[in-house]
Amino acid sequence: MKNSQRKIAYTTYILIALNLAVYALEIRLGGSQNSLALERLGALIPEKVLAGEWWRLIGANFLHYGSIHLATNMVALFFVGRLIELSLGAKYYLTIYMLSGVGSMLSFSVLAFRLGIENSFLVGASAAIMGLIGAILAISLQIWLKRRYSVAAKRRLQQVILIVMLQFVFDHLIPQVSFHAHLFGFIIGFLISSVLVFVKFNWEKA
Repeated sequence: MKNSQRKIAYTTYILIALNLAVYALEIRLGGSQNSLALERLGALIPEKVLAGEWWRLIGANFLHYGSIHLATNMVALFFVGRLIELSLGAKYYLTIYMLSGVGSMLSFSVLAFRLGIENSFLVGASAAIMGLIGAILAISLQIWLKRRYSVAAKRRLQQVILIVMLQFVFDHLIPQVSFHAHLFGFIIGFLISSVLVFVKFNWEKA
């Protein structure tokens, strides 16, 4: 990968700014914990998505339920997002972020329909952020595959796998967290990133 130490992660800062702007709009329309305000702004409600309100698949990724929810996601986005953006570039980064978020929301809607919980209510950027964590795993795996005898590459891959496992244990233990949405986001992010990272690595090599 190219040296990214002097680059600025503009896309990450723009995404954070968008989330903050939408949060301010939530407050203006009745509060970030006001279900009616969140529904109006695009909260994911599977029955409404399957009825044709597909814009909720995007909108839900920029809504947050309370200040703690917003703060934890924005801190995660600040650190994880910059890492991916400076490693893969803004175009690949934004592709992974948006497809992970939208794909997770769509997958969750289909699952909710099958489980008979179409009235579920889901908001937050965490599914898209989990897609970025999937990207970190994809990058670490590609590096290890190219340097199988590198102790550092092996150790980094092991550390990333451990972080991912701890994240899912954490998600499973907290009732307010949508384990399935996080899982879908992670899987989609990993799969998309595996392809993009492979292309980028081989393009740079050529």
